[in-house]
Amino acid sequence: MGDLTADLMGCSANGQVAAATNSPWRWLSQVRWMFDTSELGLLGRADMTLQVESTKLREGSQTLLEAKHHLHREGIGNATAPRDVGGGGYRWVVQLPIQFLVGYRDLNMRDAAHLGHAELLLLDDSWITRDELHQAVAGELIGVAATEPSGGSNLATASTTIAVPTPSGWELTGEKKWISRIEEAGAFVIFARVHDDIAAFYVRSTNEGLTRASLVPSGLTGWSWGSLVMNCARVRTTDMIGGATAGVSLFRRHFARYRPLVAATCLGAAAASIDHWVGFVLSRSDGGRVLMGGALEKIGQCRSRIILAISGLIAGALHTADPDPIWAKMAKAHSVEVALRAARSAARSMGAQSYEAEHPVRRILRDLEAFEYADGAVDPLFRSSGYAYVRQIADGDG
Repeated sequence: MGDLTADLMGCSANGQVAAATNSPWRWLSQVRWMFDTSELGLLGRADMTLQVESTKLREGSQTLLEAKHHLHREGIGNATAPRDVGGGGYRWVVQLPIQFLVGYRDLNMRDAAHLGHAELLLLDDSWITRDELHQAVAGELIGVAATEPSGGSNLATASTTIAVPTPSGWELTGEKKWISRIEEAGAFVIFARVHDDIAAFYVRSTNEGLTRASLVPSGLTGWSWGSLVMNCARVRTTDMIGGATAGVSLFRRHFARYRPLVAATCLGAAAASIDHWVGFVLSRSDGGRVLMGGALEKIGQCRSRIILAISGLIAGALHTADPDPIWAKMAKAHSVEVALRAARSAARSMGAQSYEAEHPVRRILRDLEAFEYADGAVDPLFRSSGYAYVRQIADGDG
């Protein structure tokens, strides 16, 4: 048993846990075969850089935005962006293990190591040569504004934000709420109603018609949150993304790619909580020589669920850069559920120690609970996938 636990975590000669041996790679061993040598090299570089950046963040020597700029300069934050816009040109699936590594190192960096909502610009070919996209690939942060005070993030009910045509473009009026990156974003993609359709607009954060106000969430406190009020915010005709009727389609395509990244990030954070738990168990068990069977069973259950979830997530995305929206909803809902169960098990088993406000497991659990309600709560995502499956059988498809 001692050999087993030393292999899992690593112990020093006096039986104390060697925290430096904690490694996310123990969790990714089953998926390494899916990536070629250059991709594995990128993942190795990514984790080393993320480890350094997360340490700086904890020490307060830099901000998340500074970390994002550094990750982009190192070719990690833009690794899967096309080469013709300045990215690394790696397969989209490579972003999933990168996000797992992000979650393991620091969940707050969730949008620091990829393009994030700037990928909406990639869905319109006319933006490929534009400076705005190249700035995002270089590290500028783009926020997305879809959630409304009354209609939530369901674009079909987004009727309070209106785009009115003008001789030189459009004027946007309305309010968006619970917008992440409200202070750090250099621009926002704002969804607004154009007659009976929904359109997406690129709007600089310095636009005179925008007013930003901060909000304090109970979790996910890395990036700032707030509301965005548009009072006749003027944008150019060319600042529309994808046309006047393309908003809903752009939103669905984007989040079909974005939700699996959230899933991988949450699973990485859950894996970190289990490793903290293992360290706690080892510190209380004479250097790993005496372990309680109940603790081993619980750790084994959580570890199995996380490994199977990340393996299935990566395998499901292996051969596509344009995931099915229903699969993406299932992937996010299932992964958040698995991650929450693991983090809660770790917190309960570690007792009072883990309930200190700044304990790593407490922070992970608090943020994962916030993810449970972000971008559509877990239950509605499951309900949507269930409805799609029932309709598929009823219609006799495949």
